[in-house]
Amino acid sequence: MGRLQAIFCREVLGTLIAAVFVILASDHAQAIRWLALQTQGWNTTAECRQARLAGELSRRQTRLCRSSLDTMVQVTRAASSTVAVCQDLLQDRRWNCSSIQLAPHFTPDLTTGTREQAFVQALSSAAVTHAVARACAAGLLAHCACASPPTDPPDGAFKWGGCGDNLRWAAHFSRQFVDSADKHRPGRRYRERLRLANISVDEGDRELALVNLHNNRAGRRAVESSVQAQCKCHGVSGSCSVRTCWKALPPRLFEVGVRLLRLYPRAVEVRANPAVGRRLLPARPTRYSQDDLVYVAKSPDYCHRDYRVGSVGTYGRMCNNSVEGHLNCANMCCGRGYETRTVEKVERCHCKYYWCCYVKCKTCRSWVNINRCN
Repeated sequence: MGRLQAIFCREVLGTLIAAVFVILASDHAQAIRWLALQTQGWNTTAECRQARLAGELSRRQTRLCRSSLDTMVQVTRAASSTVAVCQDLLQDRRWNCSSIQLAPHFTPDLTTGTREQAFVQALSSAAVTHAVARACAAGLLAHCACASPPTDPPDGAFKWGGCGDNLRWAAHFSRQFVDSADKHRPGRRYRERLRLANISVDEGDRELALVNLHNNRAGRRAVESSVQAQCKCHGVSGSCSVRTCWKALPPRLFEVGVRLLRLYPRAVEVRANPAVGRRLLPARPTRYSQDDLVYVAKSPDYCHRDYRVGSVGTYGRMCNNSVEGHLNCANMCCGRGYETRTVEKVERCHCKYYWCCYVKCKTCRSWVNINRCN
C-alpha cells in the first residue's frame, strides 16, 4: 500500500510541476495578459497573488505589483484605456480589435506575432506610460512626482516651471512591467526542466520576444513624441507678460493611438537572426526604425470565421456604401454581398433651453437603411 501511495504521490507531484511550468512558460507566449486587469482593485498584496493565479500577471509582474500597489491602479486604467481606444480606432476595419476582450485567454491573432499583436503591444505599452506619467504629475503615486524642468533654454517670453508629466519615471516603470514577460528568457536549467516536462522553448519564442520588446518600445516612443508644451499666463490684469510652461502629454490616450494607427498598415515583417544576437532583420530588402511596428506572422484577411488564426469574420458586420475606405460594403463584406434593412430611427431634436432651468426637445422620426454583410 505504501508503494502504491508513493507512486501516486510522484505522479501527482509530476503533474503539478508540469502545470506550474506551463503557467511560467506561457508568461513568454502571452505578454499582454495583464489587459484582463480592467476591474481589479488593489488594496492588499493578496490581490496580486490572485491576479497571478488567474493568469493575468507574470511572475515578475506579480513581484512588481506587490512593491507598487498604488501604481497598479494606473495599470488597471491603462488596461481599460487600451481596450477602449483599440476598439474605437479600428471599429470600421475587418479586424476590429474585438478579440482583445478575451484577455487573458487570447486567440492566435494576438499571440503569434501578427501585425495586430504589434499594434496592441505598442498601444498597451503606451497606455501604461501615459497613465503613470500623468498620475505622477497629479500626485497620485508615492514613488514619483512632477517631472524635472527641461534643460533646454526657453524659446520666447516664458520660463520653465509648473508640474510636467513625469515621462522618464513612467517609461522606466513601463519597461519593468510591460517588458518583463519577454525580457527575461528562461535559463539553461529552467529550459532543461521544461524539456523534461515536454514543454518546448524554441527559437520562435525568442523571435517573438524580440518583436514584442521592439513594439513595446515603439509605443513608449509614440508617447514621447506626443509631448507638448503647456503654458500659463502671469501678469497684471491678465496681460500675459510672462508665461510659465511645462511639458505635458495629451489628456487622452486616443491621440497617442492615432499616431500608432498610422504605423499599423505599414508595419515591417522581420526575422530574428541568431548570428546577430538580439537584432531583428527585415524579411524583405527594406529598412525600419525604432518608431516602426514589426511583426513575424502574416495576418489573415479576417473575411471568414477561422478560430485557428483568430478570425471571427465579417458576417453580420455593418457597412456603409456612402463612404470610401475600410467601412465600405465592398471592402467590409469581402465581395460576399450584403443585406439592407430599413429601420425607424427615433431621436431628440429641435431642443430649446428655457430659463431657468430646463431643456425641451421634440421627438423626430426618420427611416434609415442599415447594411449588414452576408
